[in-house]
Amino acid sequence: MDTKLRRSKPWTAWLSFFMAVNLLGLLFFSSLGAFVYSRGNFDYLKAPFQKYQESRVFKERTGEYFSSLLSLMVNPDLRNTAYQQTVQERLNNEGGNLIYYAVNTDNGLSLQSEKAPDLPIYGTKPLLPDGYHYCWYFDGETVKIFENGQQVNTRRLDSGYYSIIPNLRIYTDDPEELANIRIVLGIKDSLQANPYGRSLYYLEQQVISAVGWTCIALGSAGILLLVYAIIRREDKRQFDRKLASWSRGMWLEIKLLLSLFILSVLAMVTFNISGSSSDIFSLMIVVTITSAALLIFFWWFYILLVDLIINRGEFFSHNIINTLIMNYRRYEGKYPWQQKMLKRAYALVTAEAVLAFTAVCFVLVAFGSGSIAPLLIALLITAAGVYVLYRYLQGFNQTVTELGLLVDQLELIKSGDMETRLELPESSDMYRAAQNLNSIQEGMSRAVAEKLKSERLKVDLITNVSHDLKTPLTSIISYVDLLNKEEDLPQHVKDYIAILAQKSERLNNLIQDLFDLSKASSANIALEEEQIDFGRLINQTLADLEEQIKESGLTFRVNIPNEPVYIWSDGKKLYRVWENLIANALKYSLTGSRVYIDLVLDGKECLATIKNTANYEMTFTKEEIMQRFVRGDESRSTEGSGLGLSIAQTFTEVCGGSFDVSIDGDLFKVAIRFPLMRT
Repeated sequence: MDTKLRRSKPWTAWLSFFMAVNLLGLLFFSSLGAFVYSRGNFDYLKAPFQKYQESRVFKERTGEYFSSLLSLMVNPDLRNTAYQQTVQERLNNEGGNLIYYAVNTDNGLSLQSEKAPDLPIYGTKPLLPDGYHYCWYFDGETVKIFENGQQVNTRRLDSGYYSIIPNLRIYTDDPEELANIRIVLGIKDSLQANPYGRSLYYLEQQVISAVGWTCIALGSAGILLLVYAIIRREDKRQFDRKLASWSRGMWLEIKLLLSLFILSVLAMVTFNISGSSSDIFSLMIVVTITSAALLIFFWWFYILLVDLIINRGEFFSHNIINTLIMNYRRYEGKYPWQQKMLKRAYALVTAEAVLAFTAVCFVLVAFGSGSIAPLLIALLITAAGVYVLYRYLQGFNQTVTELGLLVDQLELIKSGDMETRLELPESSDMYRAAQNLNSIQEGMSRAVAEKLKSERLKVDLITNVSHDLKTPLTSIISYVDLLNKEEDLPQHVKDYIAILAQKSERLNNLIQDLFDLSKASSANIALEEEQIDFGRLINQTLADLEEQIKESGLTFRVNIPNEPVYIWSDGKKLYRVWENLIANALKYSLTGSRVYIDLVLDGKECLATIKNTANYEMTFTKEEIMQRFVRGDESRSTEGSGLGLSIAQTFTEVCGGSFDVSIDGDLFKVAIRFPLMRT
């Protein structure tokens, strides 16, 4: 039960809005139609809400009867004609609601109602029986109106577009012809139905009264329904979306044709019902038809407006041409991308040629027949051709743009961006390529993530092992030191202790290297950055290792500028880098060879290099030598952990520089770059 009520909310809210607009629109358009139809006369709008005898409708009806009698009195040719019979029949149908007396002493014609054998004239006005206090009187010169014995100002009756008081010049240009005519019309105060004929007075009074009450009822109901629709406006908007979904499936051309048809019908109805008659029954028919046409016009364009607001671009894009293009693209979708592009170009040329030929044919028909319709059709075909060309160029521009996005995405992947995805709509020609590229990117991202995870696990393992080894090693070093201090030990025992001291110190250095490398690799290392003279740092490192350099028998050729070379970095970490590089050269350089250390300025950077000749055949690549625990001396006859270069590279990159290794035969070279500080 609740579900049904909940589902009915959008429908009931929109139905309330629909009925409210129809009711209030009917009142508005009816009032507007009455105002326009009566040529700007507001009296017709007031008629349903005032006494009938005070309304303009009543006075126009009286003026019509009076004019009919005056026509008969002036024109003798109308005697005993169908016109006379019609006039008398209409007057007699009023029964007791109307008494009349008309006479022309010149031609002897006289007409009078049964209740008015004689209507005596008292001075300048007729004497009417009781119950008749309103009358029109023509005394041969002017038309006078009396109400309750007082003469009414007739100018007020002619204030509207229609003249109620008949213009005497219409009947004759000779006032003498009117001098012997007397006409009296008296209307009963309380109108009653005539059982023997249709009293227009009584009928109009009933209709106008019903119209007044109907307007009040419709207006009240419309306002209540509108208030309800406003309260339930969210439900009403939900139904609007359903309307928009329905109208979205209609082609734009169909919407335009229906709009033109509705506009033409509205114009035709308005033109055909326009007239000069202000009869109340004709007026009701006119305003009813006009209001219905205007409401149909309003609701149709309301649906179009909702369609435009909700569907936006789809309102225009869903047309016959786009539908044909979409069907064609489904057809071309089974071909490879290259063939699809070529077929699309061929299809464009074919379509443009067919449209151009058809347009020319219609132009020739237009010139041959002299009709404008074929020319309009030719213009529409030309417009269709221009639109097809525009759609092709638009699609071509989109394809080129998406190709550019694809190239940019490749550049991002090349630079290491594995997160940014290329999202293209499914209708795009490059959609499949973009999806494939995204899949490749995801695969590479997963591979990199797995590699990083493996590296992180390796670093964590090294860190944990280093920490676990350091505690017992510290104890071993302490006990070895205590043994060294013992006296009276045999010589061979002292030799054993010396070997233990040497190996434990080496193991301690190895563990420290592992610990430092793991900290640097995990980015969990604190930097103390400052302004550093790079050349001075290299010289200081060489000075600290001077004793080892002399013992090695190697010749160092150092080329460092005399002026300072300032960089922004961590001096302690860079000292460790050069200590490792120089120690590496001392271990693996050919005996008696030279080691070259250079520092040069390269634009906005400084380049420091160290080169040495290896004492063994280098059968490895630079990628292999940079791996951890890899030593150039495969026989491992020299002391070393295989971590020196790895630590140097890691510390250099952490400090903001770049580290590169190159191998040329037996020549081993390391290059370090740092940006210069701005001075």
